[in-house]
Amino acid sequence: MKRRDFIALGVAAGSGLATVPLLAETNEKSLQQVRAALVGCGRQGRAMINAGLKIPHLRFAAVCDIQPTALRSAKLYLESEDIETADYTDFREMIAHEKANIDAVIIATPDFVHAEQTLAALEAGLHVYCETMMATNIGDARQMIRNAEKTGKILQIAFERRSDPRYRHIAEKFLDTESRERLFGTITHFETQANRRVHSELIWTQRDTLDNDYLKRYGYESMSQYRNWKQYRKYCNGQCPVNFAQQFDVFEWYFGVRPIEIRAMGGLDFYAFGDCYDNTAALLSYRIGEKNVRAAGRVWMTTSGGGQLPFEHIYGINGSLQTSLSENMFRLHAEPGFAKWNEFVRRGDLKKEHVAAEGEDPNLIHVRETGNVVPYLIPVVRSDSVIRLHLENFVNAVLGNEKSNCSGKDAFPAHVIAWKIAEAAESGKTIILDNESFTV
Repeated sequence: MKRRDFIALGVAAGSGLATVPLLAETNEKSLQQVRAALVGCGRQGRAMINAGLKIPHLRFAAVCDIQPTALRSAKLYLESEDIETADYTDFREMIAHEKANIDAVIIATPDFVHAEQTLAALEAGLHVYCETMMATNIGDARQMIRNAEKTGKILQIAFERRSDPRYRHIAEKFLDTESRERLFGTITHFETQANRRVHSELIWTQRDTLDNDYLKRYGYESMSQYRNWKQYRKYCNGQCPVNFAQQFDVFEWYFGVRPIEIRAMGGLDFYAFGDCYDNTAALLSYRIGEKNVRAAGRVWMTTSGGGQLPFEHIYGINGSLQTSLSENMFRLHAEPGFAKWNEFVRRGDLKKEHVAAEGEDPNLIHVRETGNVVPYLIPVVRSDSVIRLHLENFVNAVLGNEKSNCSGKDAFPAHVIAWKIAEAAESGKTIILDNESFTV
């Protein structure tokens, strides 16, 4: 059966591919490819597989999942691509048997086992790509980073925006002191929003039913909690912190600034099961130079996701920048009468979003437009999914050809912010942060 037939049937799993000869020096040996184990063959694992199939230097050697049907689907899927893999239901058994045969572990399991699995892989001398959230608490995240530094192995966190060429274009072209001043002037505030779709409690088939004693071996109390783990604090921090971490990381990455105060509110407003907040709104205070900069972050549950992908917005007195994984929502706006962005247009780093009349110069700004913000776009198109781009960066970092775009240490401050927002929402108290809060 061909790969497209498996996709049509919704079969889950693995990854791999042919390799291209490459000599890249690492600390221990020259690698021509990265042999990896995928841990977690569910929805995110499937996404990692489909991304991995497009990466020439990545080949999966093993797959692991506690759900036998997902594991079997993964193995069949890989075999359809002529990729032979070992398969395991127990992660530690896989590490013990495969550590000599693999270079890296890709972790796409529920959040509460990320730290345990990452630490075991690092101690076995393996590089790690870990999905967000990197852990469920600050202490475990710190230990993951310290162990990565101790072992000299790469720990990359799945903040895919850091590998999106549009986000990187902004970082590379506009954030030196002179360009940033021209682009924003004085920064006034930040904003993020994510809309999540409400869904029913997930159910399961008889074929997928796991015995309670078996589930308890892996930390689950029941099939209901196993299927709906994202709604329970025992297994994660909820879905709101995932968005907050990924989105507030943009401000950390671009400006190296961290909040000094957080207030938040939220609740379990939509779901009749679980105990994680599904709605959260936060207000944060930053200090940039001598100025206070306020930020607002929202994660809303709606019936349709609002038809809008998550976005981040940076506001300044000269203009604003809205970033998003949606190409249609990634744009800049200059304040009325502000013409200094013309230099960015001339050097090819921005283009004006203007539909010209026949024979009209598209770069002209008419007096009739005064009072309206002037829209601009960046001349960059993303060629593939951000999952593939970020995973490929990890593979190239393991091969020694690139620097990891998001190490555990890079991702840590935004995780702290997300966890503190959750703490503020649940406690109803103002959270005060200092430099020590972000120290690894």
